[in-house]
Amino acid sequence: MSSSTRASRLVAFTAAAGFLLLLLLVTPCSLTTAYAAASVADFRKAYQVIMESAGEGFGAFYRDMTQPPASSEWECTTGLSTAFSVAYASATAPYTLSVLSSTLTVTRSSVTSGVSYDLIGISCAYDAACGDMMRGSSLSFPLTAGHVVIVAGSITSNGIVNFMPVSFYVIQPASACSSAHIANVTRAFTGTSAVWMQLWE
Repeated sequence: MSSSTRASRLVAFTAAAGFLLLLLLVTPCSLTTAYAAASVADFRKAYQVIMESAGEGFGAFYRDMTQPPASSEWECTTGLSTAFSVAYASATAPYTLSVLSSTLTVTRSSVTSGVSYDLIGISCAYDAACGDMMRGSSLSFPLTAGHVVIVAGSITSNGIVNFMPVSFYVIQPASACSSAHIANVTRAFTGTSAVWMQLWE
């Protein structure tokens, strides 16, 4: 075998080995990043950053802004779903809620020039096991009974940032929403102590 042939094979082997090593190093990290679950604490920290970005000292109002409504009788809708319903407090403005067959979407679209919205949201089971924290002008979550979806955000107008209120959405079976479109969400707030502890600690 000539020296040039041996050299060519050595280069090819080295390149292949290098590619394999790169694949082994990069692939697990990519999968972990794509599917890593967030926590209520992550949401809390993100919202506190938004509040402070509106001005020093605004973070002091965090507890007031994350307090759930006092009433346990909320409006509800099944939307296009036959299996699930979503309960929400009447004071969910300025967000828009859409319930599809298997997805809950919360949006805040801007129709004003120079104004933009950035929402953050997370869906958590009653034991505070959460999915990914979502960010954007439109957030979508899978419809899963026994979950609480928490949404907040920021509004930027002509370079000035302000924080938006927190809204809670409780996903329950379709039967939990009455014909009058009212649902009782007592269980969501008596069985989710882990969620509120992380939200307020």
